[in-house]
Amino acid sequence: MTVSITALEMRGISKSFSGNTVLDGVSLTARAGEVLALLGENGAGKSTLMKILAGVHQPEEGEIFIDGQPTKFARPADALQAGIAMIYQELSLAPHLTVAENIFLGREPLKVAPLGFINQRELNDRAKILLSEYGFNLNPKSRVASLSAADRQQVEITRAVVEAKKVIVMDEPTSSLTDSEVKELFRLIRDLKSRGLAVIYISHRLEELDEIADRVTILRDGKAVYSGVWGEISTDEVIKHMAGRELKEIFPPRNARIGEVKLRVRNLTLKPKFEGVNFEARAGEVVGIAGLAGAGRTELIEAIFGATPANSGEVELNGKQFLSTQPSLSVTSGLSLLTEDRKRTGLCLNLPLATNITLANTGALVKGGRLQSKLETATAQNYIQKLNIRPPAPSKPVGRLSGGNQQKSLLARWLFAKSQVFLMDEPTRGVDVAARSEIYREVNELAEAGAAIVMVSSDLPELLGMADRILVMRRGKLVAELNARQTTQEEVLKHAAVEES
Repeated sequence: MTVSITALEMRGISKSFSGNTVLDGVSLTARAGEVLALLGENGAGKSTLMKILAGVHQPEEGEIFIDGQPTKFARPADALQAGIAMIYQELSLAPHLTVAENIFLGREPLKVAPLGFINQRELNDRAKILLSEYGFNLNPKSRVASLSAADRQQVEITRAVVEAKKVIVMDEPTSSLTDSEVKELFRLIRDLKSRGLAVIYISHRLEELDEIADRVTILRDGKAVYSGVWGEISTDEVIKHMAGRELKEIFPPRNARIGEVKLRVRNLTLKPKFEGVNFEARAGEVVGIAGLAGAGRTELIEAIFGATPANSGEVELNGKQFLSTQPSLSVTSGLSLLTEDRKRTGLCLNLPLATNITLANTGALVKGGRLQSKLETATAQNYIQKLNIRPPAPSKPVGRLSGGNQQKSLLARWLFAKSQVFLMDEPTRGVDVAARSEIYREVNELAEAGAAIVMVSSDLPELLGMADRILVMRRGKLVAELNARQTTQEEVLKHAAVEES
């Protein structure tokens, strides 16, 4: 039996922000040629611990050892030089640069010339080879700003793999990837293991870990509460360590009665993204939309909402003609959109939690021409309590909340706006298992209250567990409609990926 060499050890790491303890004496060991799963609820301290490893933050207490030698990282460049690379949950790409320029940023091949101009041809050629090797179908010359969330995730992964020499940290790397892309990522991880790298893998999708994890460390409330070999404890025990309680039903039972049509889409087209899409969503119904990256799912619901005008087609809302090119009109008409990228297109990160919750219905808080700040705070506190948003601090900038609590804040906004049709794009992306359960419960309550929900998700178990019907898109067209209670992941994937003869 081969004994793995310890590549990284973090001992007794502690960190506080504004008097709030985020990490309290956390220790962690990562071994060469192994995958260490780092688990915990949103806000447990995982990302902060890894940012300390990456040199973004400095610990108040504790030590870091690389290959048994004590070291300190005063800045991210120090960690990179030591061979530590990180894929952040919130991507850190330069949107104005190309795919190739992002992959080799700071390590660009230069022409032999006095001024050292970048050799663009070699840069693009090298990037093309890497992307092909990793199974990512991207154009090296494309601007990152023009890419989808899934494509940006692939660029981030490629860049990190190029940088990593000893340890690579992957924070929710599959959050925007389709099943086929996840398989390619797992193949890449196995290759990294064979080359002797230590992989620290953060994920809320516990089912993934059976394929790649060797060991696990679980954080809760800033402390390491369990470390051991992956598979030695059950999934229920893992969840109990993470949450400090048992979660008996991740997908709560559905009790909603399906009623009248709330949303009707007819021949909606936005070339070249999608064409001739037809479907209905009824009161009390959850309609799932599945498909591979680039199938047109996000573009479809953005067009329904009016964020991107469609070329042609019809939309009816509550039986009335409705094809808006103004999102503000959609909101006042009872239509809401939880966007795929909450930080970029959903939340105002620097504004308080209360402001973000009330933003879509501020008029309800205005009296005598003035915003009633006490009423806004009280309103926000009601939704904070209802959705268990943590910390329960209405004045705290929403950008300082964990990903799961940010997502619940966005859902609270649309609840306060009295929406009746909810368009949800990847509603649990980057959200831990406990927060997922709370979001699912709220979705069920909305359906029971008569709302219609359209849910785009790359997580097929989520669609199978939550939806009544699943619509499958492929290359911009709706190709199948399946009963979620009678179909399988394999059938959904077949429609999404395979051309009909």
